[in-house]
Amino acid sequence: MFETTIGAFEERMALRRKMLNVTGVTLPKRRIPKDVEDKIRDTIINCYECKSGDTCASWLATAEDGVPPPAFCPNRNTILRLKADGYTKEPGA
Repeated sequence: MFETTIGAFEERMALRRKMLNVTGVTLPKRRIPKDVEDKIRDTIINCYECKSGDTCASWLATAEDGVPPPAFCPNRNTILRLKADGYTKEPGA
């Protein structure tokens, strides 16, 4: 386990935001169903606890917009589900 610091948390959340952006997911600003809210909250925990931070950063550095999340991502299934449920970026955004 890596040291828990505000900096480490912020670094992971930056990777999470970039992963969501690259894969085309936009989190809603409106009221959402409780189960979706819970899944989004879980992505924070999953990303923070992930052991693939360096691999993730390297993947994100070369990933093209709209690609599916990589197999090593603990949030892969949630990201794919959010996209399937319509939580996607507007074209050109």
